[in-house]
Amino acid sequence: MQIEDSVAFVSGANRGLGARFVASLLEGGARKVYAAARDGGTVETGDSRVIPITLDITDPVQVAQAAAIAGDVTLLINNAGINRLDRAILPRDDSAARAEMEVNYFGTLSMCRAFTPALIANRGAVVNMLSILARVGLPMMGSLCASKAAALRMTECLRAELAEHHVRVLGVLPGAIDTDMSRDFPPPKLSVTEVDDAVFAALANGPDEVYVGAMAQGVSAGLAADRDAVQKQFAGYL
Repeated sequence: MQIEDSVAFVSGANRGLGARFVASLLEGGARKVYAAARDGGTVETGDSRVIPITLDITDPVQVAQAAAIAGDVTLLINNAGINRLDRAILPRDDSAARAEMEVNYFGTLSMCRAFTPALIANRGAVVNMLSILARVGLPMMGSLCASKAAALRMTECLRAELAEHHVRVLGVLPGAIDTDMSRDFPPPKLSVTEVDDAVFAALANGPDEVYVGAMAQGVSAGLAADRDAVQKQFAGYL
């Protein structure tokens, strides 16, 4: 997919990786970029091609409104996500797990469903920002792992469903990125530029499942060789 003259929609676009996506789309010649955040007023609007959208992806009404506004979209980047930095079993309640599942899985699913008609009509593409933790359990972020694993399975099924409509579906599984979401994760961390570069390279001419960085690529290779050994290694991070 070519970025020049594309019409993109980016969720979580007000900071970090989302803001970097918006900047790259503009640099690449996108015709229009819908930049969404919970507070649309926090989106950088220095370029007339940027259209700020107030969007909570867990709110069905706001999602439907966003899809109606952006009916010309050719590229959907589902970047919004949360990490409550909680274990799966030992927390006193399930608030973290529910919040992560609502945003990382159900919110992303809702966005995909709402934008599918436009993407089919425009023969577009979807990018779902996942995590290498979709494929391996990290106990210190157990509920995040579950939500990202659910989103990965959904992404695989969406890809199969939309293939006959010529809509590409990319799942991006990076290691830790140097943003607020991974603030408690030890270095080294990927820069937002490294992730951004990998995503747009894959859109141009790359695989539909993108492992960004040495850590993610190493985990993927390790899982293929000896899944139990990799899981035992991660099990030590409590």
